[in-house]
Amino acid sequence: MNKAAKQTLALASIFQTTALVHQLASTGQCDSHSNKASLNSIVSQSDDVDEIFSSPEDLRVGFESLKTLLEKKPINMQNIMLYSTALINLEKKLMKKPQLLTQISAEIDHIKKQDFFDIHHSNSIARLAELYKNTLGSLNPTIMVRGEQIYLTNRHTANHIRALLFAGIRAVSLWKSQGGKTWHLLLNKKKTLRYVNSLGA
Repeated sequence: MNKAAKQTLALASIFQTTALVHQLASTGQCDSHSNKASLNSIVSQSDDVDEIFSSPEDLRVGFESLKTLLEKKPINMQNIMLYSTALINLEKKLMKKPQLLTQISAEIDHIKKQDFFDIHHSNSIARLAELYKNTLGSLNPTIMVRGEQIYLTNRHTANHIRALLFAGIRAVSLWKSQGGKTWHLLLNKKKTLRYVNSLGA
């Protein structure tokens, strides 16, 4: 797989995490398979995006969101686009904070080593959420998630949203490692859409 294709996979993974966040904030639920694939990316030993997401089904929500954005720009994509842009900016700030990076890396290593809970278990999600609050949550501006208060004030849903935002930071890191830049979203639309259609098939 060439670099442009890997970059598209990583971009789809960013939009997948933010689409899942939007689903949770709006309905209290999200796509199960895509959710597991995105959360698994946090603890994956690989830095190769096509190994982390080995099947098109793993990024189905991401491909659908990216395709919708590139083809139609509907109003309901506004929050997803805002969250994606915010994650890109947040990852940039995180890269300038080596102490936070070390703290995040150490805690994720602990989560990887635990045998009794997988990454989608509520206990693991709660640990990721706490780590997010203590690290990424300290960087300004914080990501403001919009949705229904009944879901946003639910502790488990709030934890799940923070865990997915962590997966989004991982996705941004993968995207940048493949040469991804924000201006590509504006100038490479047709090329990206071709890859989305071929990779997501």
